[in-house]
Amino acid sequence: MQQAMIEQSFIFLPGVQQKTEQRLWEEGIRTWDDMLQATSVSGASSERLSFWKGRLRIAKSLLAKDPAALARLLGPRNTWRLYDHVLLEPRFLDIETTEYRSDITVVGISDGEFYTALVKDRNLHAQALRKSLEGATCIITFNGASFDLPILERAFPGAIPSVPHFDLRHICTQAGLHGGLKRIEQHLGISRPICIRDMDGTDAIMLWYRYRFGDEKALQELIDYNAADVLHLAPLAQQVIDQLWKQLRHNEQLSFAPLPRPSLQRQE
Repeated sequence: MQQAMIEQSFIFLPGVQQKTEQRLWEEGIRTWDDMLQATSVSGASSERLSFWKGRLRIAKSLLAKDPAALARLLGPRNTWRLYDHVLLEPRFLDIETTEYRSDITVVGISDGEFYTALVKDRNLHAQALRKSLEGATCIITFNGASFDLPILERAFPGAIPSVPHFDLRHICTQAGLHGGLKRIEQHLGISRPICIRDMDGTDAIMLWYRYRFGDEKALQELIDYNAADVLHLAPLAQQVIDQLWKQLRHNEQLSFAPLPRPSLQRQE
């Protein structure tokens, strides 16, 4: 059985950088269990090896009981290594707001199969948000660390569960993919329906105001736009994280070309 990425990772151990991790793999220390069973490791004193084993036992406990704490131990740059382990009950999430960013208009959530839209003054409230996120083992967003999640937490305190969060904006940057969600999708060949292909965040704001002035069709267009944002997070995450791991673990070349930083970047 293939071990999860995190159970092949040693980057969180004190004194272990990427070169050290690569050396461990090359020497046959490929998983946590390999290290826990080892009597010696090249370049590490017996005291250091014993210390590492203690940290691994703590990591094993956190992985089983509190993956969010292990995510904090990994740090933002390496949290993605938890992805395949905590993907049992994912929640892909994206919000729409007016130009006043604290004014949430739509919260879109998917478990990877079904999409739900929570709309302001209809069904968007704390209880509905908690129910949509109930049982989540992780949350996946694009730019959610600085936008979606802080805004939701201010509006609905305590509604966001304490689970690992994967912000694909930063994960894509690590893979050499710069820019907003739609720019990266286009680069990777992830297509949107023609009717919303050219829409951006400004259009989403205008659609909300059209709806508020009585255009019910505008609300459906806004929901369709949000649904594309949400539903495209899953294939994007799978492709980019899989490639990052293959590059790191097996020294494979990324299957996609780099996407340079745009001169005027929008995180859409």
